[in-house]
Amino acid sequence: MKTSKKKRITIGTVNIGERARELVEDAFLRNRISSGRYVRRFEELLEEFHGVKCAVAVSSGTDADTIALSALKEDGVNEGDEVIMPALNFISVANSAIHAHLKPVFVDVDRKTFNIDPDLIEEKITDRTRVLIPTHLFGKPVDMKRVLDIAEENDLFVVEDACEALGSRYKGELLGTFGIFGTFSFYVAHIITTGEGGAIITGDNRYDGILRSLRSHGRACACKVCQLNVDSGECPYRFDVEDGDLEDKRFYFLRIGYSAKMNEIEAALGIEQMEKIEEVITKRNENLTYLSGILEDLGEYMVMMRQEAHEFISPLCMPMVIREDVPIERADIVNYLEERGVETRPTFGSIPTQHPAYRFLGYEYGSFPNAEWIGRKGFYVGIHQNIDKGDLEYIAECIHDFFKLKGLR
Repeated sequence: MKTSKKKRITIGTVNIGERARELVEDAFLRNRISSGRYVRRFEELLEEFHGVKCAVAVSSGTDADTIALSALKEDGVNEGDEVIMPALNFISVANSAIHAHLKPVFVDVDRKTFNIDPDLIEEKITDRTRVLIPTHLFGKPVDMKRVLDIAEENDLFVVEDACEALGSRYKGELLGTFGIFGTFSFYVAHIITTGEGGAIITGDNRYDGILRSLRSHGRACACKVCQLNVDSGECPYRFDVEDGDLEDKRFYFLRIGYSAKMNEIEAALGIEQMEKIEEVITKRNENLTYLSGILEDLGEYMVMMRQEAHEFISPLCMPMVIREDVPIERADIVNYLEERGVETRPTFGSIPTQHPAYRFLGYEYGSFPNAEWIGRKGFYVGIHQNIDKGDLEYIAECIHDFFKLKGLR
């Protein structure tokens, strides 16, 4: 498609500097590209940043959610138990529950925050409910006080899906640190990227060996050589298996796991970006603040993400939803922006009622009116760290011009 602007303003960005290139080259020279010392260093940087005892890098944010849910089976969560999550979400969150052999149960979202509506959670709780997954959609923090209060009152685990919210804070505390687990994605369009990749963090060190076992097929050995993969040494417990016929502990499996390790090349990219994480987060937040300000006059036509006093947003993007009484179709404004070099994406939509994959659950359209409205009328644009003030002004100019064209300005 031809555009009137040479520079395309993208949703996401990739920054690969000299530091990452040097680390990648070193991995090649050492003939070590599977999970190793760089993966462990990337995990340490995540631990230091979040102030937690354990970070486990995996192959995607989807695997992070799946492994986190699977780890809870060590603490009494059983197959078929229910996981409450927002209806408006990227599909992977629901998929993760299915992969972990749990049942996703959906709750509608708040129209202003795009996040799960705490007022609607308790009516969905049954005697099979064991887990709450609040997703901090687009980087906007969920009302975690309400979620944690509900979880405590009903004896539920909280797994924070912070895949789009690395660096966001709720009442001064980093997202991902409120629940038993926090999960992150490092997909190409996210706050930082390793190409693909994800991570699980926890403040409970009991889960360290379990998470590392689950990401590597369910292996029994949790020693440094086998689980951390920081060197090529011989496992000191290799033949320390007391039962059965399988005496080699490296090929002895305690649980059903996954093949979900991050590799050294991905970790090299992540190390460089985590070393600059404050700069990345600050720039994204500044871009959100600036774009919100210069689009504020369009509030009567669109609902947009706003940063409130109790939070700090490290935004994935800038979401906008056309109000229901405004005679504009999403396709019209999206096509207008794309033709002018502004990349867009639709908001994710209601998983149980707008995606055929989940029709088997039997929800009827209209069951989640807010999620469905956002799915029908919402879109977002990029505000990543490589977008400058001139780009933001150009985005705002295009959007204002569109509304003028439609006779609404």
